[in-house]
Amino acid sequence: MLQRIQSVFLLLAAAAMLVASVTPLATFLYNTDRTVFEALGIYLNGQLNDSTWGLFVIGAASSVLALITVFLYKNRMLQIRCSIFNIILMIGFYLYFGFIVYRLTSVETLHFQKVGVGIIMPVIAIILTILAIRRIGADEALVRSLSRLRK
Repeated sequence: MLQRIQSVFLLLAAAAMLVASVTPLATFLYNTDRTVFEALGIYLNGQLNDSTWGLFVIGAASSVLALITVFLYKNRMLQIRCSIFNIILMIGFYLYFGFIVYRLTSVETLHFQKVGVGIIMPVIAIILTILAIRRIGADEALVRSLSRLRK
């Protein structure tokens, strides 16, 4: 199971999504107040201003799905399907993040300050999941060619 490179890719993707779920995503200035955007909420001067638990749920679900996919190594086609669904979840993470930021930017006094490490992690997880899908597909092709030779 762990001797396969795609399992390592999926474990790294799960870790990246877990990091995205618990670290700051971005920092904004709102009326000269520092606003930190995390997956669990938007913090204005250290106090919770708005809850964004849905973003945390999407990130945690993506991380758990990547871990579950590692253990589906006997059913490679299901593993590929779960990985594709996981990529869709990661894209959904970005779409929901964009929706929340769009909802916040209706105020003209909101100024972007810096990007957190958490917003970069889903891109890394998507790349790792694509690499895992390619390796799982190569394994499936190898198994099918060997079973064709046995007949």
